[in-house]
Amino acid sequence: MISYIRGMKRYFWLIGLFVILAQESWAFVVSDTLIIDGETIYIEERDTPISDSLSNSRKNDFKEKRKPLIWGLDAAYGMQMTDFSISNFNNQELVSVNGFSGISNSTFYHSGASVGGYLMVHRNIEIGASINIFEGGVSESTALLNTSNTSVSFYLDEDQIQHVFQTEVQPQVFELDTAAVTTFSNVFNLSSFQIPLKFRFYVNEFTPKSKWKAYGEISPVYRSFRLQNRSSDASQMLFINASGDFEYLNIVDQRFQSFGVLVGAGSEFQLRKRVNAFVQANWSFPPINSSDNNGANYFAQYSNVFLGIRVLIGDGK
Repeated sequence: MISYIRGMKRYFWLIGLFVILAQESWAFVVSDTLIIDGETIYIEERDTPISDSLSNSRKNDFKEKRKPLIWGLDAAYGMQMTDFSISNFNNQELVSVNGFSGISNSTFYHSGASVGGYLMVHRNIEIGASINIFEGGVSESTALLNTSNTSVSFYLDEDQIQHVFQTEVQPQVFELDTAAVTTFSNVFNLSSFQIPLKFRFYVNEFTPKSKWKAYGEISPVYRSFRLQNRSSDASQMLFINASGDFEYLNIVDQRFQSFGVLVGAGSEFQLRKRVNAFVQANWSFPPINSSDNNGANYFAQYSNVFLGIRVLIGDGK
């Protein structure tokens, strides 16, 4: 029995010695503490979304770099052909002197310029905008009539307008007379300001054997026209019909504007690596119609041709 007790004491001493040594030199974990070399470290549980940092680092590693933009500037000299006329809006049975002579619209040629920029969004597609400015003279024919006589009719004789009127030679006695109508021109200054938003598509590309490429273009466009009288006096315009009716309208300075569509086609020639020359023709529709308070209606429809230079600023590299 005594030997048994001595054996048990020996085991207890060994277990106690093991615990003491473990506390002094080994790590021993109890609940939420960590004991290392006699120092107690308290462990707290925290919810940290480790996936965020991992996903961010992965995005940074695999993030695609944006390609530099391909863009440039262009400038051009142009010529604009404008069909312009003035009509009687309130009384459409009356026509202008030009209209009575068979000239519905007169075509005028104006010079101008264009500046703009472009951005390539696809290998063969560009978007851009420009400002087009043109200015020049326009004219409309008119005439002065003797309004004291009673007008009977107007007719055309070998491109000359003849006026038949009734004159009282004696009380209640009248006779018919005919006189040629002498016409002259009212001259105005017509300026136009256009802002097209351009969508251009190329049908081919430059190759080592060919430095030409063709393209088409369609653009919504803002159009503004300004008509100014070149004379200090107010201009009057005569409107007549074959029945002898006539009316004068005062033509005053006007500004008329509208939105439309500009359709174009052109070709580019590569001069240097970053410089191209181009020629382009445009057609604008629908025509512009605008009326003033005096009853005059202004009609304008135009097309233009440009010869210019394009400079590539950003080549996408």
